[in-house]
Amino acid sequence: MSKSKIVVRSIKERRFTQVPIDKIEVINPRARDEEHFKEMVRSIAELGLQNPICVNERRFKKTGKYDLVYGEGRLEAFQQLSKTHIEAEVVNIGEDQALLEGLAENLTRAKKNVIHFAKLILQMHERGMNYNELAKITGKSARTMNDYIALMQKGEERLIRGVEEGIFSTTFAMKVIESTDGDIQNFLMNAHMQGEIALRHVGSITKLLNERAKKGLPNTDMTIKKWQAIAKKKTEENKIFVAEAKVKQNDAIHLKECLRTLWKDEEFIKMTDGLKDLPKPELKGKY
Repeated sequence: MSKSKIVVRSIKERRFTQVPIDKIEVINPRARDEEHFKEMVRSIAELGLQNPICVNERRFKKTGKYDLVYGEGRLEAFQQLSKTHIEAEVVNIGEDQALLEGLAENLTRAKKNVIHFAKLILQMHERGMNYNELAKITGKSARTMNDYIALMQKGEERLIRGVEEGIFSTTFAMKVIESTDGDIQNFLMNAHMQGEIALRHVGSITKLLNERAKKGLPNTDMTIKKWQAIAKKKTEENKIFVAEAKVKQNDAIHLKECLRTLWKDEEFIKMTDGLKDLPKPELKGKY
């Protein structure tokens, strides 16, 4: 698919006709925004269809069906309005080209369907298109395309919506999916959306909550205040641990110096002559 590109057809080359709705098959169905769909139905009922859909006749002789390239919302609106035919541009193109045209149509919308867009990106990548090629088509970076695909492969639709709506950065989204625990992911997303945590905190929060999950401690009712209390307690425990370790280190150093002094004393050496397993530090050694 790496050599595929969007083909621009002139008006003379384009073919429009009334297509029976029951002869159209939706290849890549997508989720529907109910409020937007209701408005679309109302608009079509009052003003008629403003933009024709697009169908592919490539498999028509074999299946007796046109494959929908784009315009699923408009098609469903016509079905709800009990229409039998819909105006469509009829094309004869391969599957790769159909995916490209579906993506191109999605990009031109004022408000694109984010998840449908991401699914198309994933499909095109699985068919051989690399990140740089996808970046040129979408106007996004190759790194963003890589992240989109990783998020879709893990089924992280909420994160993708957040990225497209400017709530999350792709960097934040990728940090969130480092944890496979759904409760932790929800906590991170909700807290970030509410402005309670910054990107720099995600790593430490994830580590702490993962530790709790491994111990069998619940994170389902975790809140920022609870996390801050747990983090504060852990910080205090770490300070106590470091202080105790420092005391033990100082004691060990002092003991070693005492042993060094004793092993320099001739009387002590005579007293211990013949005794086994006595600690004897190297005089030139460092602690």
